[in-house]
Amino acid sequence: MTAKGKTKPDTVSSLRSVIPGIFDAAQKSIVGHRKHAVALHKLQTQCHDHDIDELTGEDAFNKEFIRNLNKVLDVKKREPSADKIVKLVATFVQVGHEMDIQELSKGKEKEKNSDKDEDDVFGADISTDVTDGDENVDTVSSRFVELLIRYLLQGFYAKEKMTRLRCCQIVAMSVTSLGEIDEDLYFELIKKLTERVSDKESSIRMHAAIALSKLQSGEEDEGGEVAEALLNLLQNDPNSEVRRAVLLNVEKNPSTLPYVLERARDVDPINRKCLFLKVMPPIDYHLLSIEDRERLLAAGINDRDANVRRACVRMIGESWLTFADQNLLELTSSLDVVDSPVASKVMQSLFTAYPEIPENLDFDQDLWDNLTPEMAFIIRSTIEFFNERKDADKIDKHLPDAMKLAQMLESLGAKLESEVDEEICPDYEFIIHQLLLVAKMSDFPDEIGRREMLTLMRKMIMVPEIPENNIEAISDIIRKLSIGEQDFIRIMVEVVSDVRELAPELKKDSPKEVRLEALLVSIKCLIIIKYILQRCFDTLSEGSLMYALLTECVVPAVQSSETVLQEYGIECLALFCLLDKNLAVDNIVLFAQAVSHGSGELHKKGLAAILDLAFLYGITDLSASLGTCADFVDLIYRELESEDTKVQATAGEGLAKLLYAHRVPDPEAVLEELLVLYFHPKTSENDSLRQCLTYFFPAFSYMSCDNQVLMQQIAIRAICRLAKVLKQQQIQTQQHQKNPGDGPGGATQGQAAQQIVVWSDPRILEAISAMNSSTNMSITTTSSTRISKYSMLAIDALKKTFTESPGTRKVLVQLLNKLALDEKTPQIQLQQMFVLVRTLSQKGLITDMITRNSLSRFESSVLKLLEIESASDVNLEGWLGEPEMAGIFEFVSSLEDPHDYSSEETETTEENVDMPGGKDSNTAGSDSENSEVRATQDSLQTPKISSAIPLPTRVKSQSRLKRSRDEHMEELTREIDELLDTEDEEEDKDYLDNV
Repeated sequence: MTAKGKTKPDTVSSLRSVIPGIFDAAQKSIVGHRKHAVALHKLQTQCHDHDIDELTGEDAFNKEFIRNLNKVLDVKKREPSADKIVKLVATFVQVGHEMDIQELSKGKEKEKNSDKDEDDVFGADISTDVTDGDENVDTVSSRFVELLIRYLLQGFYAKEKMTRLRCCQIVAMSVTSLGEIDEDLYFELIKKLTERVSDKESSIRMHAAIALSKLQSGEEDEGGEVAEALLNLLQNDPNSEVRRAVLLNVEKNPSTLPYVLERARDVDPINRKCLFLKVMPPIDYHLLSIEDRERLLAAGINDRDANVRRACVRMIGESWLTFADQNLLELTSSLDVVDSPVASKVMQSLFTAYPEIPENLDFDQDLWDNLTPEMAFIIRSTIEFFNERKDADKIDKHLPDAMKLAQMLESLGAKLESEVDEEICPDYEFIIHQLLLVAKMSDFPDEIGRREMLTLMRKMIMVPEIPENNIEAISDIIRKLSIGEQDFIRIMVEVVSDVRELAPELKKDSPKEVRLEALLVSIKCLIIIKYILQRCFDTLSEGSLMYALLTECVVPAVQSSETVLQEYGIECLALFCLLDKNLAVDNIVLFAQAVSHGSGELHKKGLAAILDLAFLYGITDLSASLGTCADFVDLIYRELESEDTKVQATAGEGLAKLLYAHRVPDPEAVLEELLVLYFHPKTSENDSLRQCLTYFFPAFSYMSCDNQVLMQQIAIRAICRLAKVLKQQQIQTQQHQKNPGDGPGGATQGQAAQQIVVWSDPRILEAISAMNSSTNMSITTTSSTRISKYSMLAIDALKKTFTESPGTRKVLVQLLNKLALDEKTPQIQLQQMFVLVRTLSQKGLITDMITRNSLSRFESSVLKLLEIESASDVNLEGWLGEPEMAGIFEFVSSLEDPHDYSSEETETTEENVDMPGGKDSNTAGSDSENSEVRATQDSLQTPKISSAIPLPTRVKSQSRLKRSRDEHMEELTREIDELLDTEDEEEDKDYLDNV
């Protein structure tokens, strides 16, 4: 008794030195955290052991621990020492939980030894066993954990974000070691964590989501409150790390799995990679429906990111194949290869990543005699894999001779004709198609086999119900069996003639059936003609057999009243025109009529034909029949305004290709239209068009200096048009929606302008040229010439500010500071910029303080490049004598009342700027806003020296108090402006990185 009383004060009094010492040691390295946690637990136990009637020692330990913990709760994120303390706390909670389990396990063991009739524990988890029998056990560690959690929950509502973050972080790391806690505390913890997943800080949401995900096991219902909160984060949280935390930690069950599979289309490639690499491998693919497997594999195998594609293939090769017991046939059966659009690509990717799989395959005679769709698919994929690798030995090993292959095809064709079960017919058709693809890869060295195969192909193509994909495969085989192109044409023309002869032999009682059969025969002939033309590359001669097919089959189809025949006829006629320029010139009007008056597929095929012919022959040679080149381009422009996103994407992609190939007579206008189309709000949901143009603009601008000069010439005009369009969209969004953030996504005015400036930057072109110095890419113009043309962007923007509306003027002024002007900028252009800036300031066109400060900063940067300390040191008299400056002074003197152009209310109408193709007109103006600007009007009629510098007499006299207040307001506004510019630069940088 005396010893305990003597030891207790020593243990408690040493807490203020021992615990801080442990905390201090834990900050140095994470290696000894387990040892430090054990020391803390031992100290905690000692304090408790010396308590007799009250828990004074335990309370002292808890208070000292909390006191030391408080010191790291407000430490900034990613501070190593604070992160180590957080891990120490989590380790301490874990050690305490483990010690409690050991103590309770010892008690269980004693009970088992004392009662021989007790059942054994059959491999059950010790913690579960203990918890089931001792739900109400109260220990030192459990009391400490409850105290700690209640204390940390108070920090969830702290004003400081770092305090909220540290509290959520500790709870997330400790929640798995909580053991049994009070039910009220459990529900309070869930409630407050659910509130924290809506925190404005993404890091707090992430740790709250991790903590919540570890509490899912306590919910009886799979779709409870915790699961609902986590799935909401998984679908809607804007931060990729938060979505990733939920993806990795959410419980995988039938109710959450569909939401997990959606992450295969996540915007963040790391999340998509995590899905295939970490989330899906433990899940048996048999639990997924065939549709879910197809969507998952289609997203992964077609992903634009190579790492995601590799992760998807790794999931198939290491996880799914394991669940299939390393049986490739069973895995293939789960892909539904008959109707799967991605099975072929999946198999080829799998073979490429794991070449040992196809190399170990062997196909015996029994397998060939009893082919199933899955086995036929594996055989074709294996031979195709070795064919791409040009491994002749492996191909000869697996590929049967032509005679045997022909016999198998003939046998399967007979079975298909005699089969009455419509559910089995698709399987036979699929097997035949796979064998036809195998035959395409054969060299047909045996002459007898060649003849037998050719005879069989001509026989098979005559089958009335033959699928179109089989017709394509047969056309490839006949082309390979032919001596040359003319021999191929001769054989296929004979085939078409034989097919056409089937129509008169049909004897039907009903005229409707006769008409239907004739229609089907005509369609089949047109399909065969299409595949003939796609495999011909020689220019058609006058006496070509193909002209007979043109006059006898294609022209009647185009003139038919049947829409389906018109569609096939237009497609075949376009293929004919690709082989004969004169035919293309004669029929371009027909394609234009299909675009103007056709609908559906006829409209799309007519547009595709026009674009293909323009790419091959050029717009100039084809436009004679339509009028002028402008009329030809206007025809395509109208398609950019189509409500059909596919038509719009086809027209945009076609114009981009024509521009890239220098097939457009007026490239400036086309490039400007494409720029407006790219940033236009109405194309924000047209992913095909946006993706095409996202690749096109940098590729076009950085391909050559001439292309970049073209971009520089239209940059300011396009920016002015876009500023009006995006401003109008913003106004409409605010009028129709309570929350402007709910409107369609897209670039802001500043982001669009900055992106266009980036594409116009010659330094990027030089860097790309340097990296590709070993290729054919070269820069023909000098560096000074490129910089000079780039600097003209600033001059053009400044000139536009005198005539544009205030909203556009603000975008242009802010753009000036985005330009990368340096010491290489020609001095004469810097002088011109200064004159324009001073004139703009003098006229009072800039009304808001932020834009004025932006213009002032640009003026300072120009003066710095001119090596002039202040505006008063400028020698305007010397500049007047320079011939290069005459144009600028003439421009300044020619300016009329600037406020005639400044009215925002009379901007170009929505119809003119709503979509590409509208004419951008100058805006009418309103009366001037102050008389001081009118006073300067007469001084601008001649290039006077004072016209570029504000005169002191133009400033109204002000009281000292008012001047002091204005100076203070000017300084405050400048600080706010700099802060906003910094935020805008970060936002623009993030946007450009995403693009």
